[in-house]
Amino acid sequence: MTKKLLLAAAILVTRTGALNATSIPINLGPPRVTPFFGTSFKELDGVSLNGQSFSLNFVFTDNFVRLLPPGSFPHTGEDFDIALILDTNANGLPGFASGSGFIFDQAGNPLQPAERLGSAASSGGEIVLGLFPLSDGAPPDADFSGFHVNITLPDNPGFEITDEHLRLLGGHIHGFPSSEGQFGIGPHIPDNGSTFTLFAFALLALSATSKHRVRT
Repeated sequence: MTKKLLLAAAILVTRTGALNATSIPINLGPPRVTPFFGTSFKELDGVSLNGQSFSLNFVFTDNFVRLLPPGSFPHTGEDFDIALILDTNANGLPGFASGSGFIFDQAGNPLQPAERLGSAASSGGEIVLGLFPLSDGAPPDADFSGFHVNITLPDNPGFEITDEHLRLLGGHIHGFPSSEGQFGIGPHIPDNGSTFTLFAFALLALSATSKHRVRT
């Protein structure tokens, strides 16, 4: 039932913001708090690099992603990144793709304005696109059930997409004891920490510093 609701949400997003979008279901796995998630998908296999544009709805099936706000430990870095890596058979730099995107909730409502995607490419034939929800206005404690992207491929005739990867990266934070941002995968996200935990770590650090000064 949940999967059907999420697919319905993708249809709603398609109708309201992106006609003819291709829906790509993504299983995030068991509930946990983590700095990284990665998977592959095959919906773009064989697509040529002809400068064409298309729309994609990535729908999380039976689960969601929760951004963990500052003030708790762990929490999600502001540069939390949804990265799409498109492998191609180009001999060298394949060219740069462009596009825009946003995350959406279970009802299909955008949780941020549609923003321009970050873009990169490698001499190994990779095309990389990145969506940064927290940098683009998403709530710091958002639960999102998927994301939508509009993509324009580079115009590099004779080459095509051979493999595709999705990466969720928790970003970077500045604090003790870790500089690695994390995010939750629901439902029933484990409680891995709180403001009290972070405060306890701070007290331990201050105590150690005080003892060091006395001994010195």
